[in-house]
Amino acid sequence: MTAPDEDEDAPRSGASTPPQRTPRGTLSREVLLDAAMEIVRIGGADAFSMRALGARLEVDPTAVYRHFRTKNELLDVLADILIAGDEPLPSTGDARADLRASLHQLRRSLLRHPTMAGVILRRPPGGRAYWERANHALGLLRGMGLSPEQATSAYQTLLFYSLGHVLSEARTLAAAVARDRRPSAPTATFNPPAHQLPDLAAAVPFLRADTAAQFDDGLDLIMGSLPG
Repeated sequence: MTAPDEDEDAPRSGASTPPQRTPRGTLSREVLLDAAMEIVRIGGADAFSMRALGARLEVDPTAVYRHFRTKNELLDVLADILIAGDEPLPSTGDARADLRASLHQLRRSLLRHPTMAGVILRRPPGGRAYWERANHALGLLRGMGLSPEQATSAYQTLLFYSLGHVLSEARTLAAAVARDRRPSAPTATFNPPAHQLPDLAAAVPFLRADTAAQFDDGLDLIMGSLPG
């Protein structure tokens, strides 16, 4: 019912850079991953294939298979790069603050590439970054006094909430990228009939377009049940 806020993590444009021929002998995993990320950023996962990757770099698709055995293997690596993000895991000594900061890191990283959010959610966990982030969060929860079972339950709840929230935001962001413009706040007024939907109508004044604030509100509700 709301559109994502325009924070610094939102993509600015769906415009692509023109493909350039890759000089012989310079094809590497890094070059392939950068090109694959650009294809997915613009067109989503459905636009990605080994053939499309080869075409973008102007190389024979068989050259790609020297570095990645399958399309899924390459997408797994892309997903792990995004889960890792470009920030170190927070370690301030305040377990509650560090846990919240880690979840915000994950949100920021995924929203920088909204067309990849659905790809990540569909892929089974298995990358190193995923397990490192999980281990970090579980350690923080254990440090707050939770048992292994309690920490696991709390972590899964926080993770599923965070990923679900990001996926909802990413749909709107990805659509804006496809239209080559930044998302904006909704212009239409949501006005359900109070005589038919009284509770929903009463909630309308409190619906927020600021999805970063929405995300924090949800974290407050979940983390409010944790000790400490």
